[in-house]
Amino acid sequence: MLKYIVSAFTLAGCNMVTNETRTISTEVLDTIKTRPAKLDAKPLLFEAAFIKGTTHQVKDARINFYGVTIGQLKVSSGYIVACDPAHIDEYGIPFTQVFPTGEFPVQLAIAKLGEQETIAFARISFSNEPVVKWEFALQEGQSPIPVGGKKKHGYSVDLGLGMFADKDAAQALDKTNLTEDDAPLYKEMDQHYHHNWRYTVHNFGRHNLAIFSSGYGDGFYASYIGFDAGGKPCRLVTDFGLFDWGIQ
Repeated sequence: MLKYIVSAFTLAGCNMVTNETRTISTEVLDTIKTRPAKLDAKPLLFEAAFIKGTTHQVKDARINFYGVTIGQLKVSSGYIVACDPAHIDEYGIPFTQVFPTGEFPVQLAIAKLGEQETIAFARISFSNEPVVKWEFALQEGQSPIPVGGKKKHGYSVDLGLGMFADKDAAQALDKTNLTEDDAPLYKEMDQHYHHNWRYTVHNFGRHNLAIFSSGYGDGFYASYIGFDAGGKPCRLVTDFGLFDWGIQ
């Protein structure tokens, strides 16, 4: 079920500064402590990976998971952008789903193998309500397709990074701050560097955005919306493709 996991941990630092030139942060991580009331919606891993103590056995390797909250995303319009920051002009198209407005926690599910770690999933949690179904997050012109099928919607990554931002923030952002390797934004990320993953919640004006390492680097990654029993969106998750989770 685990897809290229050893290679994933080996390559997690692709397109990033090496360990020798980057200092591992000593910050105390805000580990997720809230557990869902129940895990019903498949794939279960979309929720379980954020729960500390979740493990996954693959041959002789036991993968351990824990989740961290990296900050609060400001959602002003209710329309969310998820993309590689370097391709915001191409893939920075808001999802058609209208999400709640306000400030909501951005959380990362960390997969750990020995001393190596990588980000398996990133999400915005809009409420603590249990997820009863998952659907692809769609952009304008995209048609619904089954979760777990051969086809998927998503975005390409070439910078080894993913991001979440409100549409208003994406429009207000100085794009040169996303395309220059030595831009203050990326130096800010280096202050939150851990074992082969890093992040920041970057504030500018009335807006902010969340940027984080995209699993083991470049690829094509899908985002999914979790809906609660009342039909309201309660999660937005980006899957960085470490696992062939399927729908069993």
